[in-house]
Amino acid sequence: MTLTVIVCHLLRGGTVERRTGHPFRIFGRWTLRLAAGAAVFITALALGGGVHHHFASRAELAGLRPPGRLVAVEGHTFHLYCTGEGRRTVILESGAGVPWLAWAWIQPAVAEVARVCSYDRAGYGWSSTSTSAMDAENVSQQLHELLKTASIPGPYILVGHSIGGAYARMFTAKFPQDVTGLVLIDATSPSVLETYAEVDLPRVEDWTPATLKIFPYLASVGAMRAVVNLGLFNLAAGLPPRSEEVAKVFLYQAAYIETTIEEYRFIPDTLKQIQHLKPQSGLPVAIVVADRFTGLDDATEARFVRWHQAQQRNWLAISENSSIEVIAGADHISLMTNKLHAHEVANSITKMVEKVSAGEPRELLPQ
Repeated sequence: MTLTVIVCHLLRGGTVERRTGHPFRIFGRWTLRLAAGAAVFITALALGGGVHHHFASRAELAGLRPPGRLVAVEGHTFHLYCTGEGRRTVILESGAGVPWLAWAWIQPAVAEVARVCSYDRAGYGWSSTSTSAMDAENVSQQLHELLKTASIPGPYILVGHSIGGAYARMFTAKFPQDVTGLVLIDATSPSVLETYAEVDLPRVEDWTPATLKIFPYLASVGAMRAVVNLGLFNLAAGLPPRSEEVAKVFLYQAAYIETTIEEYRFIPDTLKQIQHLKPQSGLPVAIVVADRFTGLDDATEARFVRWHQAQQRNWLAISENSSIEVIAGADHISLMTNKLHAHEVANSITKMVEKVSAGEPRELLPQ
């Protein structure tokens, strides 16, 4: 007697013959069979997805060629992409989990007035992984060695987005003679270490919960490929089509997600390292800020915007030669991916190039 017949019979008030067994035992046996069948189906789906993802990724990655140079630095390979010409050199530092492709709208615009270089940090894009801690101390040191090895002379205008702004800030403090200007694009401020509770955020130390470890597994069975292609986690959406296509290939990969989680794990260390850096008198500093937080109700968004912009104003203390600009309608990600917002960011960088070029050459003294 099938489960359907048993259930219908019982609902009509009937009884089940003894040879069929107790109805709840039968129901339990069928439940176990259904659960086992579901487990087999999910396992088969995962295996099939994993096999498809493996071969698809291998073909996709094999078809990609780095547009820039692969530079060996202390046993590691870094991808460095430089365009444009000019007396000034602009160095672009991406946010956490973001390869050089994030600058796809911005770099060509800045290249019209200066030489501009973006790169993949260790473990992203075409750069090899590194065993060094992914904190401001090590990232800034690796960038300095990369530029030196690649024969990219300073002084530089450093540009950093999100946590990349914290790395750029550390670079200016460690190598002041090599920096002639600093542009911080919605940079993660160390003040969030103390003010997170004002908007009910968790401690920065809790931004990487243990549950994130499941995401590399999901990527390995092809789940992240499906999620990204459905537009649910496509951080590259809005970039030029080819750049978005290439970026998505990296977003699918388990190794990319593992590197991103590792970088987030070091964010508290990075912010503590830059928290008490001394001001750098005279250094031109431009702060570019978003004024939107998507996905929130109006009241919550307004509260977040006020808090966020207060954190951004703390960057003004770097130098008395600092300015701040809010880009209307932009959020943290759209500053890079939205063509119009990215154009405004590029304009801010161009203004810094012009400002530095108009001033007398100067050498920053160690602080």
